[in-house]
Amino acid sequence: MSEHRDSPSASIPRPLAVHVVSHTHWDREWYLPAGRFRQRLVALVDELLDHPRAGGQSFLLDGQAVILDDYLAVRPERRGELARQLQDGSLDAGPWYVLSDELIPTGEALVRNLLAGRETLRSLGAASPPVLYSPDAFGHPAVLPAIAVGFGFGLIILWRGFGGPSWPRGDCLRWRAPDGGEALLYHLPSAGYEYGSGLPASADAARRRWTVIRKELGERSAVGVVLLPNGADHHARQPDIGAALDSLRRAAGSDRVVSSSLGIFTEELTNAARAVDLPRIEGELRDSYGHCWTLQGTFASRASQKRRNAQVERLLLREAEPWSALASRFSLSRRALLHAAWRSLLLCHPHDTLCGCSTDEVARAMDARLDDAGSQAQGIIEDALFDLAAHDRDAARLAPDLWRAVVLVRNPAARPRWGVAEVELLRLARHVPVGPGSATGGSGAPLPDPPPVRFFHQLLDDRIRHDRADSPRHYPIVDLVHERRALVWVDPVGGYGTLALPLDVAVTGSQPPRTDVVRPLASSDGIGNGLLDLRISDTGVLVLRENASGRRITPVLRVEDVGDAGDLYTHSPVLPVVESTRPDRSRVSATGPLRGVVQSSWSLVVPDTSSRAARAPSAAPLDLEVAFEIDAGAAFVRLRVTGHNFARDHRLRLVVGTGVQRPSVHADAAFSSLRREPIVATPGDASVELPPRTAPLHRHVTVSDDSQGVTVISDGLAEYEVLASGDIAITLLRAVGELSRPDLPERPGHAGWPVATPEAQSQGRFEAVLAIYPHGPRDTETIAAIERATDDVLLPLVGRTLRSALHVPSPTEGIALEGDTLAFSTLKESEDGEWLVLRCVNLAERAATGVWRLGFDAREAHSARLDETPGEALALAGRSVPIAVPPRGISTVLVR
Repeated sequence: MSEHRDSPSASIPRPLAVHVVSHTHWDREWYLPAGRFRQRLVALVDELLDHPRAGGQSFLLDGQAVILDDYLAVRPERRGELARQLQDGSLDAGPWYVLSDELIPTGEALVRNLLAGRETLRSLGAASPPVLYSPDAFGHPAVLPAIAVGFGFGLIILWRGFGGPSWPRGDCLRWRAPDGGEALLYHLPSAGYEYGSGLPASADAARRRWTVIRKELGERSAVGVVLLPNGADHHARQPDIGAALDSLRRAAGSDRVVSSSLGIFTEELTNAARAVDLPRIEGELRDSYGHCWTLQGTFASRASQKRRNAQVERLLLREAEPWSALASRFSLSRRALLHAAWRSLLLCHPHDTLCGCSTDEVARAMDARLDDAGSQAQGIIEDALFDLAAHDRDAARLAPDLWRAVVLVRNPAARPRWGVAEVELLRLARHVPVGPGSATGGSGAPLPDPPPVRFFHQLLDDRIRHDRADSPRHYPIVDLVHERRALVWVDPVGGYGTLALPLDVAVTGSQPPRTDVVRPLASSDGIGNGLLDLRISDTGVLVLRENASGRRITPVLRVEDVGDAGDLYTHSPVLPVVESTRPDRSRVSATGPLRGVVQSSWSLVVPDTSSRAARAPSAAPLDLEVAFEIDAGAAFVRLRVTGHNFARDHRLRLVVGTGVQRPSVHADAAFSSLRREPIVATPGDASVELPPRTAPLHRHVTVSDDSQGVTVISDGLAEYEVLASGDIAITLLRAVGELSRPDLPERPGHAGWPVATPEAQSQGRFEAVLAIYPHGPRDTETIAAIERATDDVLLPLVGRTLRSALHVPSPTEGIALEGDTLAFSTLKESEDGEWLVLRCVNLAERAATGVWRLGFDAREAHSARLDETPGEALALAGRSVPIAVPPRGISTVLVR
């Protein structure tokens, strides 16, 4: 959205101040793996250190600090030289740790990226240029100006996502964030960051090149200060840059050409912009049609990796950081361990990596990093919970006869919750000897039956497995255990609190109110919990009924598959569409009382490959299992999806029925929820790149009208489309086999270097978890309810058995956030270890007040920027911190 007023015309002749900044654009991995690119990086940086400020030029290492870590991993002996050149301005890097995709990660992940970049530079005694530099991300979130301001940056430099007839003309504008804050936006020309690459040294060639440069930069210039980036992908410094600059200065005549840096450019541009009434824009930037490729087709490329990334992000943000922050008040800080886990994850976030538009070797490396980051996060969570439960593993290892098994239930949400918790119940079956003598120490006796569960529950499944009790100073104890996965109904657990349920005594436990329990429907094949009914109709169609309003959604789900002759950047559909509006088989597999399940099986026969001309006549089976779950007291239906893909070159989607016609669409995004409409390009611009009707999906997307709405919640699938019918299509997978193709009608020409990517055909098993939440029109009450439902779906109450407890841990309370439209965002230790950081977002268009309730005593509280710079002192009212948050604002509070 913009105030469509063109920038002041530069067609009136006036001198330009042209800042030439030499740089490299460094995709850490892409068509080659990171290790191979690092070999080229080492040679590039060696040359820069050996010949500093060649031609008087500073050199920009692409706005990211990971380059420094990668170089020093090979050249640790040159750390001092590197630090000195960063300190004196011969080299620039940062502020990002990696140049991330900006539409897929959460807002908190973008903040962690900037914090990690700052820390890397500080370790070298340096700081970044005062600008958010993002030269190649495939679009930008609406909140980016607020993130810039939150780190003290007044300028954003970017390329893709903005430009063309949808926006004001000109290279300099003011970009307003949802909270009203603004940053200056400098927009790169049509050739982007390589516009000034390969500047000629000869006088004649320089004059010809200057004529072209002057025309485009001059016509776009809003304030007379322009950036000429001298570099390109993986390019070292131009060898004859000094001579080329001299020739360019002579060709430029009255225009001033200076060898510059991002810092110098930022200062001059910012000063000049103060005197100009620049156009203002707002909203996310996903439309550069007519200016450059926007590349909005990557959100479902390698979809399972994006889902796994979202899960690991959530594990770090909503579990590892909060639990370790709460435990840090009386145990050792785990900040360094969290930084290590975050860096493993951030290395997955460069746009060519996270977007999936890279080689199979790169994708396999990303899988390994995700596994590593997830394992680190799980370890931090376990250790922090043991601290909160005052569990001494050394003492427990020395006294196994005193063990008491307890189920430690945790609430990873910033509000008290009760109801259904999914728990793991472990009971000893047999000790397992390990080490010398273990070959003769085992027992062949049959395993005893597990003892009965002593509290109200619903059994899900059981199995025999090994369980290990670790100790820092001893070998583990390993046992065979009976594991029962069950649902229990628990009493309220405080926000980020814990509750222990002992397994060795009779526990009456609590039970759900009779109105909340799940029952089979009396007159049909289905289940319900008083709020929702799910029925299998006589024709096999699944029908969802919201009881309060009486509305029915039929069918609630269908499956569609279309051929895809595209590449990892762009979907290129090939007809026909293969569709199923009802499952082949459906049955009620669980009738409550805590969870009811309708299990449905879907079988499609799809062409086994596609070409630009047609889908193949040969076919492959495509089988899906979708379990529809309704829990006691829940206002949503959870869908657990599993399937096997045997076909190639196709796109598979689930289509959720909504019954909402001509809806407005709101999608969750970084630090906000956005109103979205399809992007439309002019016929001429669309012939260069056709905008897809799909869009990025964070946690949820909502369609609504004046009387009703439906929200679909996703556990990590990253692409949706709202169809003309108002139904919501969620992409399960895109199967394609090329990094880039030149023959797509949607985007003629190569977007990357052509490489075969057979593993991107996504063959084999795939999974997803979604939820369907029917509700009323989108008002402030509904906005808050969607946020609560999203937490309940993605971060449910869960419990694990601690078999080696020496006592029953007392209940704990962490923090709770009160405020109708305030959404919890973070609880973490501050980067300096002096504070706990509490952050929330106001999702409403009006100001909101709220309160942080602390489960501990605090002596001091301050407001803060996103980068944790303290601001004004806040009043403490006992264990409460009252806050006021502007419309769509982000509130950060420091407490200690």
